[in-house]
Formats: sequence, C-alpha cells, structure tokens
Amino acid sequence: MGKMNNGILDEFSGTIGKVVGSNWRGVSYMRAKSKKRTGALTDAQLEQQAKFAIAGKFAQSMNDLLTLGFKDQAVKMTGKNYGQSLLLRNAITGTYPDFQIDYSKVSLSQGKLPKVKKPATTPEANGILRFTWINDAGKKLAKANDQAILIAYCPVENETEYAFGPARDAGTGTLDLSEFSGKKVHTWLSFMSANGKLLANSVYCGEVTLT
Repeated sequence: MGKMNNGILDEFSGTIGKVVGSNWRGVSYMRAKSKKRTGALTDAQLEQQAKFAIAGKFAQSMNDLLTLGFKDQAVKMTGKNYGQSLLLRNAITGTYPDFQIDYSKVSLSQGKLPKVKKPATTPEANGILRFTWINDAGKKLAKANDQAILIAYCPVENETEYAFGPARDAGTGTLDLSEFSGKKVHTWLSFMSANGKLLANSVYCGEVTLT
C-alpha cells in the first residue's frame, strides 16, 4: 500500500488504487497497475517471450561487463538492459521456437575509441586463449596505452569471463579459461582508454574450442 503525505504532487512508493509509484536511479515515476492476463498468449507474444528469454539469459551472464561497455549509452536504464535491447534488435536469428543468437552481430561495448584491427584468437595449452591484434596506436584517438578488454562466453555453461589485458601497442594478450577446457567459446575484444573514460566498439573474434 502506498502513502502520500503532501498531496498529488508528492513522490510515493507502492500502490494507491490503480496506480503504482516507484523510484529508479533518483527518477520518480508512476504506472498503471498491471492487469491479470486472461486467455492464451498469441503466437506473436509467444515468439517475443522466447526471444526475451534467450537474450535475457545471455545478458545475465555478463551483467558487469555490459554495465561497463554501455556506460555512456544506457540512459535511464541499466547497461544490461541496453545490451539486451541491442541483442533483440540485431542478433536473434531463426524462427520460433528455434531462435538462436548470431554471436557475430552481438555488441558488448560502444564508444569513440577506434576499434581493434584484425583481431584473432588461438587456443593454447591448459585452457589459455591468446588474442592478437594490429597495433594502430597513433591513428585518430587510438593511444598506445589503451587497455585491451578480452572477452569469452561459453554457451554450455552460460558464463562469461573477461579481463583487462595489456595495452593496445602490445598487440597480444591472454585470457585464462581453464574452467572451460574442452568447450567452445565465443570471443570479443574491445579497448578502454587508460583513464577509463572512453571505450571502443567491441569486435567479434570468432568461435574457438579450448584445449
């Protein structure tokens, strides 16, 4: 039950009649109270639910990463929700009920820094994954000390591992994925400026089977 002490213009939290009040990130809002659903879902509703389920499961595995990757784009929403909206818009393929994610179209970060050039991944012993890229420091906003962000997602486990790797001018870095040994992972690479203020658009680096 909600309560207002200062009349209709007062902020409130809870339910008053058919109105629900809440506050998120310092923004107060009201919405109509949800009605109980009657009748069966339509085919379109079932399809949308299935897409949301796939996108939500994937986004949940990398909540912190999406918060970082979309810190400048997520306005009045979480980074996870922003990333999930991009996934729904660009990367869900197939037909109901066999929807899949096209990982090559998944975006995990966006920003003004130049994105990585010619990235590649190579599995090494004991679940180590090596990332390589072209050092283009000095071109446009790209700087030698931009920090690489190495990312891998394992569909079987629905888990994501990421780490801040070496600088852009190193041209290579490794990610310890020993917990996923023998499994397939999808990989991405991005950059963040040394002061943490700027990010690059992530780039998909392909699917790899770890040793």
